[in-house]
Amino acid sequence: MGGVRRALLSAVAGAVVVAGCGAEEEKQSSVPALQPLGPVVAAAPVTGSPTTDPDELTRRLLGPADLPGMTPVPDSRGPGQAEPAGPTAETRPAQCARVLLPLAVQGTDPLTWNTVAYNGPNFSSIDIDAASYSPEKLAAAFSTVQQTLRECTEYSGNDADGTAIEYRLGGLSQPPVGDASTAFELRTSSAGFTLISLVSIVQVGSVLAQVTITAPESVEPAALTDLTADQVARLRGVAGP
Repeated sequence: MGGVRRALLSAVAGAVVVAGCGAEEEKQSSVPALQPLGPVVAAAPVTGSPTTDPDELTRRLLGPADLPGMTPVPDSRGPGQAEPAGPTAETRPAQCARVLLPLAVQGTDPLTWNTVAYNGPNFSSIDIDAASYSPEKLAAAFSTVQQTLRECTEYSGNDADGTAIEYRLGGLSQPPVGDASTAFELRTSSAGFTLISLVSIVQVGSVLAQVTITAPESVEPAALTDLTADQVARLRGVAGP
């Protein structure tokens, strides 16, 4: 899994926290404009039997041995996990709260699903979720997720403490991977700081997977390319290190 190692080095190298409003304004001026989202990508025909065991699906996701320098963290969004108690965040429009959520909880009706999450240095993180679908439902699931992105190119909200957050979403150029794929970039800004999330959504047979790299201020697109390619290989049954 050399590609993952290169991806992490690229992601960490690009993770820089900018302190102070003046520095933030200077940084923002050098950030390229977001690309527009391209056409909705159609799913490929599904062949073979879908996965129905969430544990088997998790075994096909990248694990700690594949992600040197990253620390596994419990992901409360996984199946069977209770929602945390306390104040909740608000998103406007409400449907945009689905962006970056696991594909399975975006109203896509999977057979089974699971997630893994990792934290890295300098507030970087990697999140991967995958969901398995019956052949007749996968195409609609892929389309539903992409439609949400097109409804949420600009949105706003507040975190659980009431702090204002602004979101900007655009397209991202990535090489084709898996049976079908698309990618996007999300910029999340609040209190003078910006988090960049680069995200790929890829089909491998009956599975849709979402791969996200997040870091303050910058993530190299090549990092996502390598990470997604390694995740596709694992979903296809290629063993890790």
